[in-house]
Amino acid sequence: MLEHPRKKGMSLIILDILRENPLHGYAIGEKIEEIYGVERPSSGLIYPILSSLQRNHLVKIYRRGERDKKIYEITPRGLRYLEVHNEEVQRSKDFLRRLGEFHRMGGHQLMDVIKLLIEKMDELSPEDKRKISELISDDSRKIRWLVEMGEENE
Repeated sequence: MLEHPRKKGMSLIILDILRENPLHGYAIGEKIEEIYGVERPSSGLIYPILSSLQRNHLVKIYRRGERDKKIYEITPRGLRYLEVHNEEVQRSKDFLRRLGEFHRMGGHQLMDVIKLLIEKMDELSPEDKRKISELISDDSRKIRWLVEMGEENE
């Protein structure tokens, strides 16, 4: 019913949030940010998912709020869908929780610098690339050691 794995995981998260009470799209994003500690998902992610959930009769428009905002509510079919996919819901919630922890550890900075590195790759000198390669190799080894062994080996 919900194709792409990333969107399916987020769809399950959104349904799970709507299980608590009806919300508009922006408030759903805020709730995700609040619960999981990740950046608020963009409207470009949330609203297409809500439209898909609505087409599949898993959510419905409960009412229109201020400034004609659509307030979404989970349907009985949506509740059954969550029950049937309970293990996937839990995996999605666990992943998002771990992603939030990663962001709090500075992971967003790491992701930003990787994006910058990829964007500027053609502008880097061979010497800069060599230095960056050494940094990546050294820091990856240290992080792997910490994660696998629980302490840094210098």
